[in-house]
Amino acid sequence: MGLEEYYKRLELPGTASPADVKRAYRRLRAKYHPDRNKGREATVEPAFKRIQEAFEILTGKRKRPASSPASTSAASGERKQEAAPPEHRSTPPMRGANCLVELFVPLEAAIHGGDVAASYAVNGPCRPCQEKASECVRCYGSGQTVSGTRCTACAGTGRPLTGDRCPTCAGTGIGTYRMLETVKVPAGAWDGQRLVVEGGGHPGVNGGPAGDAIFSVAIVCDSSWRRSGLNLACEIEVDFLTATLGGAFATQILGRAQEITIAPNTQPGSTIRLRGHGLADRKGSHGDMTLHVVLGMPAAAAHLSFDDRQRLREMFAEAERRGARTSIFP
Repeated sequence: MGLEEYYKRLELPGTASPADVKRAYRRLRAKYHPDRNKGREATVEPAFKRIQEAFEILTGKRKRPASSPASTSAASGERKQEAAPPEHRSTPPMRGANCLVELFVPLEAAIHGGDVAASYAVNGPCRPCQEKASECVRCYGSGQTVSGTRCTACAGTGRPLTGDRCPTCAGTGIGTYRMLETVKVPAGAWDGQRLVVEGGGHPGVNGGPAGDAIFSVAIVCDSSWRRSGLNLACEIEVDFLTATLGGAFATQILGRAQEITIAPNTQPGSTIRLRGHGLADRKGSHGDMTLHVVLGMPAAAAHLSFDDRQRLREMFAEAERRGARTSIFP
């Protein structure tokens, strides 16, 4: 018989947690206990035994019965053979839950892709309790004796009394741990995009696999960038000589080498628009990147001699005179 049948006896799905199993068992045990069904003992006792068997098998207190070949072919059905209880009480392996984590992605990784480190908390079985059970050893966490009365060892709570509780988890059986994951972010990531790291979620129970970590992308910009929807803007420093003469200009934008064309006589505050270089959305649309020109001095200016500077003054003075004559005699 598969485990699904035992879950079915407790009116549970096969994905039920150990806590769900205990709650269902307590409810059905109270409903079908012979002591609570006076005059109907013969009717409820078979159901009571089936519920008890399902609970003990699903919580590891009893091994699943094996079927002999002879009984399998018998018309009367399967003959179940019960084995002795295992040496150590344990729940069957169960997969851990998924966890949702907000992932703060730098602008550079959102546009070009890259690895982003994430630190987050997960809840799993208390490690110190793995060696020492966190349930009442007398009633196995049910809070009741076999006869249906309240367990005096735990006062009906199903947990050890305060003085016996694990100091790490205060008797809850659950511990909180920090997880560190490196998440691969694809190029063109968008706000709200979900990235899954398999096995990065909450730990499983009794050796079961961990759940998945589901990361929700949240793009962050530093103070040098301004964002409007999918559009981005920043300042770019262009030396005054290139701004005056125009031509190709090499710079670094978001960690990547970028060559842009500067028009002659570019003024401070002028803008250069790089279409499609902004952020993306889930439909694949891209915004623009706008560069606001800020003038700077070329590095070679520090090496100009007195005569070089004088010639520059004369050049600009002559250009100013030509401009004045042009405005008088157009």
